[in-house]
Amino acid sequence: MGKFDGILIASDMDGTLLDDNRKIGKETIEALNYFTQNGGYFSLATGRTRPATAAYRPLLPCNAPSVYLNGAILCDESTETIVYMEGLDDRAKELARRVMKEFPHIGIEVFLLDKSYVCNLNEVTWEHFINLDIPYKMIALDDIPEPTNLWGKINFTGTPEEMEPVRQFVEPMKEFFNLTFSTPVFYEMTCKGGHKGDGVRKVAEYLGVKPELICAVGDSQNDLPMLNSAGISFAPKNARDYVLETVDVVVPDNNHDALKGVVEYLDKKL
Repeated sequence: MGKFDGILIASDMDGTLLDDNRKIGKETIEALNYFTQNGGYFSLATGRTRPATAAYRPLLPCNAPSVYLNGAILCDESTETIVYMEGLDDRAKELARRVMKEFPHIGIEVFLLDKSYVCNLNEVTWEHFINLDIPYKMIALDDIPEPTNLWGKINFTGTPEEMEPVRQFVEPMKEFFNLTFSTPVFYEMTCKGGHKGDGVRKVAEYLGVKPELICAVGDSQNDLPMLNSAGISFAPKNARDYVLETVDVVVPDNNHDALKGVVEYLDKKL
């Protein structure tokens, strides 16, 4: 019997697991190895695509399905198989078309499990793909070859000042889609159940983890659904104020091994 048997840690990446240089600290890796070697489950819960996590997965003991695109896709990395996927529909494509017409300066990114398309390029989108070293294809919205039900996420990008009018414009569609900011410059649309809360819950059910033993860690708006539904919720000190006010435990910031803080907390409590 391991000390952490039956406990799941689901962690956001950017601003949480990764430091400001998009690196994972050595002490974080050691702490997560200790956690999983003693019976715990560790899962990524990210708005990223699977290819955008490829450089990190070999460093991490991901022994639970990963949550991609804010919960639209779950993938068991041990077998590289999709455990769950729920894509968008033609209403999402039409909404993206309307955003492009109303806000021609806003970036439009479309993500599948292993493919990324850019339908409208601005500086924020360009920096996004360059900084994360994600391959993408420039393409017209209507020329994307895959059907809309395989689209995991549409990302609208711009400066924080530019994104607020976009948020107001698409707000009425919250009846049909999950719409959330992952950062002030990324406003993301997934299927109605496509948020990290549902994704992490499905991972727990897949593993047989009890709801009260789900530990979620995150720093931003798109993390709130999993933080609010977790048995224990954590946030790094650098998290947004509304996140810090929500969680059960605040751990060191992302530049000081936030996930090590999570494991240390659990180690002392058990």
